[in-house]
Amino acid sequence: MPSQHEWIVLAAGFLAAVMNAVAGGGTMLTFPALMAAGLSPVMANTTSTVALFIGMPGSVWAFRKHLAEMKPWILPLGIASVLGGLGGGVLLLALDPKVFKAVVPWLLLMATALFLLNAPIQRRLKRMRGEHAGESEPERPQPWGVAFQTGVAVYGGYFGAGIGIMMLAGLSLLGLKDLNRINALKSLLALLCNIASVIWFISKDSVDWHLAGWLVLGSLPGYFLGAHFAQRIPATAVRVIVAVIGFGIAINLFWKQFQ
Repeated sequence: MPSQHEWIVLAAGFLAAVMNAVAGGGTMLTFPALMAAGLSPVMANTTSTVALFIGMPGSVWAFRKHLAEMKPWILPLGIASVLGGLGGGVLLLALDPKVFKAVVPWLLLMATALFLLNAPIQRRLKRMRGEHAGESEPERPQPWGVAFQTGVAVYGGYFGAGIGIMMLAGLSLLGLKDLNRINALKSLLALLCNIASVIWFISKDSVDWHLAGWLVLGSLPGYFLGAHFAQRIPATAVRVIVAVIGFGIAINLFWKQFQ
């Protein structure tokens, strides 16, 4: 029979997958669940990243037709994502673990705030599509956009929660207007960012494979049910729950630091 900690991780994997399918934010459940199971903050982060990576290739495959239209964007932003993701992963394992433990509450606060901004940014993107209907999109990203994506990827390799909304905002500011193309490129760049850090974490033996297995076991039915009921579950309710959890965990970590 699974232990109490294994049940917690299994449930977190299931709920995180459902949340990712409906509104995103699953990392804000898996990360604290792995810490509750006894992992250090760094090991909880690396294990969560590796375990949740399993669902990412499927998202990219679903957008393959739109990606075919984005070839001039893929190479520069893809290279930035791989290098940035690797850089963030290297920083995570190279720095003193106390550094990550100290910044985790701040990272959770930022990730939660970004998560809450997801809906307003999506609405803004839709308005922009209407306002600029008929206008052509840039053929390739500007240099500042490549630099921005590199910074997002570094953050993604280091912690990762909230990078999706960062990329949505960045790609829209770069002039992309079609939401399907934006989401397609975002999914691919997130995959490239994470594959670099995942390979690094595995090569450094920084993954608890036992708990990662329980996380994956829970996430598989969660992704299936989340995708099936995505249109029936109110995304607003999910966002409120995730925000409460994110802010609550951050406040608890702050409290422990200053006790």
